[in-house]
Amino acid sequence: MAVADFNWDDLRVLLALDRCGTLLSAARQLGVSHSTVARRLAAAEGALQVRLFHRRGQSLVRSEAAEEVLTHAQRIEEEIASFSRSAGGADARLEGEVRVTAPLALLTHFLAPHLPAFRETCPGITVTMFGDLSLDSLLQGEIDLGLRISRPVSDRLDIRRINECRFALYGTPALAARIRQAGGLGGVPYLQTTGQEMPMPEALWMSVLFGEQPPAMKAGTMPLLLAAALAGVGVTALPCFLGDPQAGLVRIPVQPEGPREKVFVVTKREQRGVARVRALVNFIDRAARAERARFAGEAEAA
Repeated sequence: MAVADFNWDDLRVLLALDRCGTLLSAARQLGVSHSTVARRLAAAEGALQVRLFHRRGQSLVRSEAAEEVLTHAQRIEEEIASFSRSAGGADARLEGEVRVTAPLALLTHFLAPHLPAFRETCPGITVTMFGDLSLDSLLQGEIDLGLRISRPVSDRLDIRRINECRFALYGTPALAARIRQAGGLGGVPYLQTTGQEMPMPEALWMSVLFGEQPPAMKAGTMPLLLAAALAGVGVTALPCFLGDPQAGLVRIPVQPEGPREKVFVVTKREQRGVARVRALVNFIDRAARAERARFAGEAEAA
């Protein structure tokens, strides 16, 4: 890569694009215009002589060439934050409590298993987890950090996209065999998610698959749907990172395929300078990228 003409200030722009996923969202996070972000991206790609992002409609997806660039960019960002901490006060210390809310599936099958590694690097930080609290609790200061499988809408939040999250249909081997023998889903019991203010993409997808057929059961959390699916109550939509590792379930191919959603980590903008929150956000980002294949459904258990 050529770097002679690269403007190092554009690293902030590249990180914002990678985390937000669109030009408009990155512009809002940076507090600049849409055209400024587009111009800085074009300049960075020109200076480095590589395509850093692929366009998919309105969304931007990092290219293979961007992996090294963004890894260095994040390291520089963390070093700058470390320098800032050295001159700061209480908010600059890597100690204290960080309160996290997320869907239970993300807490139990993603964040909690990674906490030992986080504790090794930040032993002074206590992580307190709450399942599925609303983002109002974040805006009101009751929560420090949120994980969401859907993009929140608020101009008071810093929003970072950390992964794609694919959903698929799962059921017991017996139910999968029944579907194969019947050549379709007609009459097969299914489980539906409920309790959301607006229907989630996976719930809408299940409605498309099963039409007017009523569900055998509804549940408000993924772990409940998982438990019922393992018990053979019915088939259900699960994120692949949750469904694929289950020995008692198999992924059932159907058309149309399940939705591909995104996972976001969310904080209040006022907490940008709080070292303990920033440390956990950056750790979650790295952990999620290390598990990209699992979230995308590309590491299906045998």
